[in-house]
Amino acid sequence: MLLDEVLIENFRNFTDRQSMEVEPTVTTLIGKNEAGKTTILKALHRLNPANHPDGFNLTQEYPRRRLARDRRGRDLAEFTPVQAWFALEERDQAAFSSAFGVPMTQGTRIVAGRNYRNELWVEVDVPFAGVLAEACRVSGVDTEDAERMSDATDSDAATQAAKDLSKTLRDDGQTARSQAVGKVPAALKRYTLLLSGELDDDQGDALVRMLPKFFYFSSYELLPGECDLNELSDRAQSGNLQDGDETMLSLLALAGEDPKNLLDEDYDSRKAELQAASVDLSDRVFEYWKQNDALTVDFDTDMPVVSTDPSTGQPVRHRILKVQLRDDRHGGVTTNFATRSAGFQWFFSFMAAFSRYQNAPERVVVLLDEPGTSLHGEAQGDFLRFIFGELGAHKQVLYTTHSQHMIDPTRYESMRAVHDQATREHPERGVVISPVSLSADRTTVLPVEAALGYSVAQHLFLGAGPHLAVEGSSDFVFLTRMSEYLITKGRQGLPARMSIIPVGGIGNMPAFVALLGRRLEVFALIDGAETSKVTGKVRKAAQAAGVNPSRIVVIGELDGLPASGDIEDLFAPKDYLWLYSRAVKKLTENQLANTPEPILKRINQVNGTFDHVGPAHQLTSDLDAFFAQVDATTLDRFEQLFKCLTTDPIN
Repeated sequence: MLLDEVLIENFRNFTDRQSMEVEPTVTTLIGKNEAGKTTILKALHRLNPANHPDGFNLTQEYPRRRLARDRRGRDLAEFTPVQAWFALEERDQAAFSSAFGVPMTQGTRIVAGRNYRNELWVEVDVPFAGVLAEACRVSGVDTEDAERMSDATDSDAATQAAKDLSKTLRDDGQTARSQAVGKVPAALKRYTLLLSGELDDDQGDALVRMLPKFFYFSSYELLPGECDLNELSDRAQSGNLQDGDETMLSLLALAGEDPKNLLDEDYDSRKAELQAASVDLSDRVFEYWKQNDALTVDFDTDMPVVSTDPSTGQPVRHRILKVQLRDDRHGGVTTNFATRSAGFQWFFSFMAAFSRYQNAPERVVVLLDEPGTSLHGEAQGDFLRFIFGELGAHKQVLYTTHSQHMIDPTRYESMRAVHDQATREHPERGVVISPVSLSADRTTVLPVEAALGYSVAQHLFLGAGPHLAVEGSSDFVFLTRMSEYLITKGRQGLPARMSIIPVGGIGNMPAFVALLGRRLEVFALIDGAETSKVTGKVRKAAQAAGVNPSRIVVIGELDGLPASGDIEDLFAPKDYLWLYSRAVKKLTENQLANTPEPILKRINQVNGTFDHVGPAHQLTSDLDAFFAQVDATTLDRFEQLFKCLTTDPIN
């Protein structure tokens, strides 16, 4: 079975009924902290848990504001806070037919729920259209005749329609078709019990056995660095497990062992089995863990005295299993697992905990609560590839996140937005689940916006290059248009493969050069009033990143320009005013102060500040007219700049 849909109501901060479609592979739940994402996973896990089962608590988990009121009208222990619909798969055919004596029909789903009394119930949801289609198929009814009966919505209507159609066909001499249609009522009767929804105990038990189990994993399930096997064995037998116990039990189960086995005299050979299993697990871990692949998992043991037997006075020793890691990157130093990074502990612990279900023949739905929170962004990307590439290919997965690195923007359809609408003014509102929409509740979908922006930026930056960082979009337009024109005249323009990247402000320039200069061919163009303040920072960042100093080009250092000159100062004053007058307001050179200051500053002194993008767009709109009157000084200055921006700079 595949989880198809889930409904949650009156559970924690879910005050109103909320339903959610589930993807057949991976579903991503996105939202802020405390939005209700974990609540969805917890509800599903309690429906049919695979690990550390936990029940509903009416007093603590029914919405507090409604508890007293709703109790007066009904027995809330009977209320079902979580329901799920499961679509049957081909491999469910045999079990279904054995339980009900008929083949499953198209659209049949199993509905399961658990109430606040922690009673699990199951039903069969059988669309009549699917039953009628199957009855027609087994009766040999042709497509045309089946279509003539398809409007029937229940067995009585379909039976009458079949009888009427059979008579009509017989009267028309269509004997074979009449006989086939005449078999439909008998075929429908086989589904009477199933359509009624009245299941006997054996059928109900059969459906429960078919249900997928839900494996829940969060940061509380981390593998401990040391484990007292005597105490673990006692807790496993009593069922009173602690956080991390199930992960350790899964690791032992991978070797075919349980804690009790490791307490006998044959410990050394059993330790060898455990070591072999850990090698297999490590291979799977390091296929995706790329932060440090020089680690090797090892096991050691100790037998310390933990107490004294009061009756004999003899020391009582327990076997302590130690999980250790050898780091060959640092000369083979061995450290305890608990001392490794939180990210690696989480990653390895998940792989160990899930190993018990990795190759299980039964369906297991994996619920990951904020996976990889402690991982570096790049490692989160590795784990995301594991979720979609391997885990989701074999098991259904639902995971929660608010990290941009745990979101694949190309899988937009698999995302669900979760947001709690309660406020101080309206505390009665609850959680709402919806498809992700970038037009609604921006704070909820902020990680999606960030992931999308990061993806776009990566595609821009990771091209062949080179890459020129500029302050804003007006720089982009001026450089592009002037380069295109000069090239058509056989003069120097920008390199053909150079991409221009507006970095969103001169203040972002040092970070751009420092971060991307190490692995990309980066240039930077500095201009404007902040030139003196920023130039030193950018050049220092370039030096640290190994960027050639000649690739940091400052407009104010070009011949004949003011020290704090802007890209607009590359234009002869009459040329820039030609653009400004058409885009903003009529202005002549005679109206400007006759000083060596940047032209933008002189314009601001007369007309005030303005949007610098306007004249840039005007150039695009009036290309032919502009270049028909362009001054030679403008072309010479831009060509001088472009020579500085070649991969082999000409100074």
